[in-house]
Amino acid sequence: MRLVVCVAAALGFGLTICLNAIAPVKPSEPPFKPLCVSEHFGPFKSWLDVKRDFGAKGDGVADDTEALQRALDAIRPESPKATVVFIPAGTYRITKTLQLVRQAHAESQHIIIVGEHPDKTVIRWDGEPDSVMVASNAWYAAIRRLTLDGAGKAKTAILCGPNFVTYNEFTDMVFRDVAFGIEAGRMDTQGVAETVVARCKFYRCSQAGISIQNWNSLDWFIWHCVFEDCRFGVTNAFGAGNFHIYESIFRRSREADASMGHAGYFSLRGNISLNSQAFFKASWLGACGFLTFQRNLVIEPQGTAIEINNLGPVLLLDNVFVTKNSPVVKVRHDAGFLSIGNTFTVKGAIDANPNAPKLEDKIVPASKPKLSIVEPKTLPLKRPAVIEIAPNAKAADIQSAIDRAAKTKVLTAIHFPAGIYEVDKPLVVPPRCNLRFVGDGGKTILRWGGSEGGAVLRVFGPTHFGIHDLSIDGARKANGIVVENCSQKGSQVVADQLNIAGAREVGLLVETPKHVEVSMFNINHADCKVGVKVNGGKLTIFSGSSSNNELSYEVAGGGELVVRDIWYETNAYPRFALFQDSGTFTMHAARVATPTKPADVPVVELNDFRGKVTFIATDFNCSPQSLRPKVLVRGEGKGTKLLLLGCGGDSDTDLLTNRSPHAVVSVLDAFKILPGGGWSPIPLQGILTKPEPKFLREMLAQTWQTMPQPIETAPTGATDLRFYRALVFNTRNGVVLRR
Repeated sequence: MRLVVCVAAALGFGLTICLNAIAPVKPSEPPFKPLCVSEHFGPFKSWLDVKRDFGAKGDGVADDTEALQRALDAIRPESPKATVVFIPAGTYRITKTLQLVRQAHAESQHIIIVGEHPDKTVIRWDGEPDSVMVASNAWYAAIRRLTLDGAGKAKTAILCGPNFVTYNEFTDMVFRDVAFGIEAGRMDTQGVAETVVARCKFYRCSQAGISIQNWNSLDWFIWHCVFEDCRFGVTNAFGAGNFHIYESIFRRSREADASMGHAGYFSLRGNISLNSQAFFKASWLGACGFLTFQRNLVIEPQGTAIEINNLGPVLLLDNVFVTKNSPVVKVRHDAGFLSIGNTFTVKGAIDANPNAPKLEDKIVPASKPKLSIVEPKTLPLKRPAVIEIAPNAKAADIQSAIDRAAKTKVLTAIHFPAGIYEVDKPLVVPPRCNLRFVGDGGKTILRWGGSEGGAVLRVFGPTHFGIHDLSIDGARKANGIVVENCSQKGSQVVADQLNIAGAREVGLLVETPKHVEVSMFNINHADCKVGVKVNGGKLTIFSGSSSNNELSYEVAGGGELVVRDIWYETNAYPRFALFQDSGTFTMHAARVATPTKPADVPVVELNDFRGKVTFIATDFNCSPQSLRPKVLVRGEGKGTKLLLLGCGGDSDTDLLTNRSPHAVVSVLDAFKILPGGGWSPIPLQGILTKPEPKFLREMLAQTWQTMPQPIETAPTGATDLRFYRALVFNTRNGVVLRR
C-alpha cells in the first residue's frame, strides 16, 4: 500500500510532510501561530531604559557591563521605583557576570527585563573564558527578547539560582555559542521550578541548550523552541529534575535532542527532530520514568531514535519515525510500554516487552520526506493606543479609562505602572471592546478595598480583552475576575502562566458551553478550597503545577476536563480529586504527592460517578510510603468507567480499591516504589485484568484527540479573552467563566 502521511503541528510551527506520496504534493507554509504570549506591548514611560537612564552605549565596542548592572540593581529592591528594564536595539559588550541579586525575600521579585527584539538587541561576552554571562537569582521574573552571545568563550548564558526560584519566564530569546544556554540550578544549590521557556532559539550549545540540574528543578515547560547543533537540546543528565517539551524543533543534536539521567515524569509532544543522533535517551535506572511521546516527528536519526533504560512506563502515541535504522524504539523488556497509532518506515521498529499492547501502528515505505517548516517568530513590540493610569489611581479613574477605551473600538492598552490600585467597586469591561490591561509585573496590583462580595473585575462578552503582567488581590472578600456572557460561537479563553492562589471557594470555575475553547498553558493553582471545577463546560490544562488545595479537581454537569503535565503536592489535605456527579476527566502525566494520613481517606474517589475517569503516567506515591488508598471506586457504579495506565503507588494493594459492583475498571502497567527508592511492577492479579483494546481506545480518546490548536483572533461578535502572567490571589473565587 502506498500511503500519504500528513502531519500538521499547531502553534509552534507550520508543517507538512509527505511520505512516499504517489504524486508530489506542494507543501503549504502556514503562518506561525503562537500562543497569546507573543503579544507584547511597550516600551512605556515607567520603564527604565539602559541607554537613556544608565548611559549604556550598545555600540559593540564600549564596555557596557557597569551600565547594565546599575540597571539591574535599580529593580532589585523590595519596593523599587520601577520594575521593568528596557534594552533598546544595540550590541552590548560585557566583560563580567551580570547579577540579578536576591538577599532579602522580595528582592529581584516580579521584575521584567525586555529587549527591543532578539535580532536587534545583543549582549555579547568578552570576558574571561568559561564564565557566566547572567547569574539570575530572580523569581516571579521574566527575561524577554534578547540575544545572549557567548562568542565561543562563555560557559553559561544564564545560570539560575542559588536560592530556590519559581514562576520565571524566558521568552523570545536567542542563546548562542556557549556550553550551556540555561542552567536550572546546580546540585549543590537549591531548585529552580515552574519555569516557562517559549519561542527561544539555542545555537551551538556545546553541552546543552537547557540543563535541569537539581532535584527540585521541576516543572520546566519548553514551548516552540529551536535547538540547533547542540550536544543535548534539553537534559537533566548533569543533575536532576524534570521537564516537558512541546512543539519544538531539533536539528543535528550530537548526542540526543533530550535525555534523562534521573527519574521523574516527562512529556514530549508535537516536536520535530531532524538528523539528530537520537531523539530521546534515558540512562539505566531501577526506577520509573513515566514517559509520554505524543505526535512527534523524527526524521533520519543517526542511531536509535528512542532508547529507554528505566522502568518507564512509556506511552508512544501517534508519532511518525522516518528512518532506515532498526530498532527505532528500544525499551527495557521489564518496563511498562504501550504503542498506539505510530508510523514507522522500517520493520522491527520496536524492541520492548513482547507482550505489551501495540494498537494501530503502521509500517510504510517512504522515500526522503519533503518538509516545509515555519519556525517560531518574535513579533515586534506592539504600540497601540495607550491610556496611562496614574500611580495610586482609584477605581473611578480606572473605570473612566475603560469607558474611554471602549468607545474607540480600536486596540487600546491601559497601562498600570508598578504600584497598588485600590478598587472599592467592580471594574467593568463592557461588551464589544478591544482592550488590554498591561502592568509592569506582579507588583502592579489591583486590590479590592470594598465590602464583602462583588468582584475586582467583571467582563461582559462578547468582547476582546486581555490581561498582561499584573496581579489581582481580592483581599479575601471579593471574586477576582468574573466573565459573563462568553457563550458565543467561536469564543475562546486562552491563558498562559495564570497563577491562582488562595481562593476561599474555587480557584478556576468553568461553566461555559462546550463549544467555547478554554485552554490553559503553564497554569498554577494553589491554596484553594477547590482548585479547578468544570461544571458543564470544557477545559484543557496543557501544563502546570499546583499545591495545597483542599480539593484540586471537580467535574460536574457532564463537564469535560483534561489535565496534563502537572505537579501537585501538599502536606495538609489528603484528598486530591472527588468525582460524584457526571462528566469526563483525564489526567495525563502528573505527580500527586499527598500526606500519608488519614489512612481511611483516599487520594482520589469515584462515588457513583456517571462518566469516564482516566489516569495516565500518574505517580501517586506518598513520601514516606503509605498504604492509604490512592484510587477508591464505590457506589453502584452503573455509569462508572475507570482506567489506570502506567500509574504508581506504594504497594501491591494500595493503588486501586474497587467497591462498586457495576463499575468498569481496568489497570495496565502499575508500579510500586520499594524501600530505598527502587521500583517494581505490581502484579495485576488482585487488582484487575488488563484492559481490552476497545476499552483502551475509548478511555484514551480524550487525551488522544487533544492537542493545542492554532490560536486565531475570535470573530468580532465572539468573546476572545487572553490572560498572560496574571496573578489572582486572596479571593472568594479566583476566575469565573460563566455562560
